Amino acid sequence: MEKLIRGWLMASVALASLVTSPARAIAGDLKLTVVIYDHAHVNAETLRAAENTTSEIFGRAGVQVVWREGFAYAAERRNVLNPPPEDPATLIVKLQPESETARYGVASVCGGLGFASGAIVFVRRFDVVWLGYIMAHELGHILLGPNAHSVVGIMRGTLRNEDWEKAAQGTLVFTRLQNQQIRTRIDERGRR
Repeated sequence: MEKLIRGWLMASVALASLVTSPARAIAGDLKLTVVIYDHAHVNAETLRAAENTTSEIFGRAGVQVVWREGFAYAAERRNVLNPPPEDPATLIVKLQPESETARYGVASVCGGLGFASGAIVFVRRFDVVWLGYIMAHELGHILLGPNAHSVVGIMRGTLRNEDWEKAAQGTLVFTRLQNQQIRTRIDERGRR
């Protein structure tokens, strides 16, 4: 029994060390542009708070997020006679109302979908407080891949009550390995 307890303790310590400490932030030398299309009509204050939360999460990975409003971004590109190629480190997020989940063939409890080309985040009235975490999770799928779920941190497949408690404390983040992978993927995208 003692060996079993010792094994569980060692596993717990190992898992805890995988999650980045909230006090350790890395200066953002990599930039990621996120173009956001708000089809869910989230109020401006909630959207700014979600963007700030997402920016803080990526800031811990050493990534500075630059936010662009989608419709203005598209209009700017359309009004230029010969627009420059889009920066490969630009990702698209579409905020859709929860009622759109059936259209995409997913359960209504699904927070979003991450594709190589962008992410869709389904906005429910009761979870707008957590919108930034859901956006960070879906952006994580774009950068880490569709099978990027982990056993701890923001990329857990189904976030549990203790994860939402961490979110309320500002400590629900990517693991150290995920931070490194995100930086590598953004750097690779920027070199294209």
